[in-house]
Amino acid sequence: MRPLLTPAHYTTEHWFAQEQAAIFKRLWILVAVKPMLANHNDYRSLTLAGVPLVIQNHQGTIRAFSNICRHRMARIQEQEFGNRALVCPYHHWCYNEEGQLIHTHRDPAVFGFTPNETAEIRLKQYAVSIIGSLVFVNLSDEPLPIAEQFDEQTRALLQQYTADMDSSFIYTRYEGQFNWKTGMENIKDALHVPCLHKSTFPKHFRVNIAADSSINSRDASYQPSNTALPQATTQGAIAMQEAPELEWQSLVQQLECKGRYQTFHLFPNVNLMIIDGSSFAIQVYNPLAADRSEMQMMVALTKQQQDFPHKPVVLWEHLVSDMTVLQEDIDCLEALQTSLAASDAEFIHGAYETGLLEFHGAYLAQLETVHLPQQEV
Repeated sequence: MRPLLTPAHYTTEHWFAQEQAAIFKRLWILVAVKPMLANHNDYRSLTLAGVPLVIQNHQGTIRAFSNICRHRMARIQEQEFGNRALVCPYHHWCYNEEGQLIHTHRDPAVFGFTPNETAEIRLKQYAVSIIGSLVFVNLSDEPLPIAEQFDEQTRALLQQYTADMDSSFIYTRYEGQFNWKTGMENIKDALHVPCLHKSTFPKHFRVNIAADSSINSRDASYQPSNTALPQATTQGAIAMQEAPELEWQSLVQQLECKGRYQTFHLFPNVNLMIIDGSSFAIQVYNPLAADRSEMQMMVALTKQQQDFPHKPVVLWEHLVSDMTVLQEDIDCLEALQTSLAASDAEFIHGAYETGLLEFHGAYLAQLETVHLPQQEV
């Protein structure tokens, strides 16, 4: 099958700038899960499409603001996670739950603002949408309805499953020398699993990917016919091999997808997995440059039915399992990125790679919404 993308889409700053404007500054992007923001003044800070953000809980309402103080442009929340009010550490400018400046210093007279002037100073606020335990932010001044990005069935399943996420979680992130799209293509490519992960994946996830009929059920004459956003998000499930129930699984809520390895590939950059109806693993590929991505990884269990003190150990073992497999991917993707930069040839797609081409079609359709200065690529 002929490719829809070329190596230049993965290696040049021209295409990186296009996708930052058309995708990451326009679509709904996953930025947190509710367990990260469980209490009043809990926050998470991050940079999305070059925009420093703080996602914060204010008396149970989650809001998103620019993380840059209006005074001298210092960062308001300096740590990635924490619990404190919106107070800039530089000169103690303080903002309320609406992002409005409420005082400037121990002695407000040093700035000379009138009350009306103070009331007009506020942080830029961004739209937030929550599905189950998933917190999405949209950087656009006119956000598209989230229903235009994720169809009704996807939203209903995400609500059904992730609403039962436990309050405890474990999180890590890794900066790799690879393009974010190759990360998402990798998770859509079932055939690489029995090759690259032939010893690790069955051990940690009890799934026989090679037996999945979807690998051999694609149409080699694929023609992109629908590049609408909802079609860019996919879901799937594979039956897990039977095994004795682990002791901790009897202590947590069992979801309807028990016995399956359930996946959601959320366009543009999220891989959400539910393993045996009792634990969640979420990968987010945050682009930093054409050849550099931040991979964020979070693991949580379903809601516990009774306390068990060894929960941190269970979470840690889950994370180690996920990262063992993921490190094999990262090593391959970093080597692949080097090859892409040196290649002047086209990709050669196999018949089973329809899912990758659907991802490419949606990606290109979004890029048609922006018009940056043309460069030779």
